[in-house]
Amino acid sequence: MKTRIHAIAGTIGFLTILLFWTSTVLSELFGSHATVATVKSAILMGMFILIPAMAIVGGSGFSLASGRNEALVSAKKKRMPIIGANGLLVLVPMAFFLESRAAAGQFDATFYSLQVVELLAGATNLVLMGLNMRDGIRLSGKAAPATQVTLTSSETIATGTMAFHMTKPAGFQHQAGQWIRLTIANAAEDGKARSRILSIVSAPDEPQITVATRLSDSAFKRSLSTLPDGAELTVASPSGTFTLHEDTSRPAVFIAGGIGITPFMSMLRDVTATNCDHKITLFYSNRAPAASAFLSELENLQKTNSNVQLIATMTDLDADDSWSGETRQIDQDMLRRHLSDLNAPIYYCVGPAGMVTATQKMLTAAAAWQSRISGLNPSPATRSF
Repeated sequence: MKTRIHAIAGTIGFLTILLFWTSTVLSELFGSHATVATVKSAILMGMFILIPAMAIVGGSGFSLASGRNEALVSAKKKRMPIIGANGLLVLVPMAFFLESRAAAGQFDATFYSLQVVELLAGATNLVLMGLNMRDGIRLSGKAAPATQVTLTSSETIATGTMAFHMTKPAGFQHQAGQWIRLTIANAAEDGKARSRILSIVSAPDEPQITVATRLSDSAFKRSLSTLPDGAELTVASPSGTFTLHEDTSRPAVFIAGGIGITPFMSMLRDVTATNCDHKITLFYSNRAPAASAFLSELENLQKTNSNVQLIATMTDLDADDSWSGETRQIDQDMLRRHLSDLNAPIYYCVGPAGMVTATQKMLTAAAAWQSRISGLNPSPATRSF
């Protein structure tokens, strides 16, 4: 819902500024002074639409971007303050000033000089907002080419969590850590989209596409969990920049919460299959072993790949749970006990939004360079910091 509100408000803001800009140019070029004054008055009234829309865009945008730093999100975050400052410091004051001058019939050098400034500021915001809209579409995965796949099998991999295996279309290629948009054509409607963005669990060299997700009461996940083998699905081409760095001399630290393990599974399977020299330490937090997706595979993987170390922690154990490992939340103390140098690795964090934000703050406080932190929320519609 927040993503939809952000998109609608952004579209309204963009179209409003475009209307202001176009009407100003046309009235100045072809209209009389009376027409210009009318346009300026209308623009001033239009501010009651533009200002709330831009406030919603800014608030929802920064909320969606919280704890995320992938390339497209970072680019949008850098543009947003410029758009806001340009609007508050230039466009709004100019609208009031030029309207008052036009109403008084003062079409002098000052009026036209400031009119040029307003047009330049408006054009700047249109360009920046257009770029943000383009990047928003790319982040949603809706612009990616789509193809049909067949569900070959599904399985429960943890309490309330399922994995789904699909045929891989000819020419389908992805990087470990990327995601796809999965669409169910006949999903029951509940007012929500029939598609979801899901991280790819399978490694690039695997013959099938695998995704995994926590189940919920949404129409999409109800439909997905009950699909029979052989069901047809639509998959958009892989997207995302949440991938492992190339410099093998730099160790990597993966911090995963719950189903946030999914993109890391693709990375870990890939480095193991390709005999990559990356040194990787995975901190994996869950409530209990039964709720820990892929835990057995990870335990076996660290036995076969000496470059991988697993530190699993269970934070809400029941009395009958058998667990001898860590039982606290991932914090500085846990990192220091397992890492020789907190500043040496590049950090990657995936989990609930609150966890990702808290981890970023924790790593920054621990002197781990913020530029070395990557992150991803569990629902890739809002993913990564």
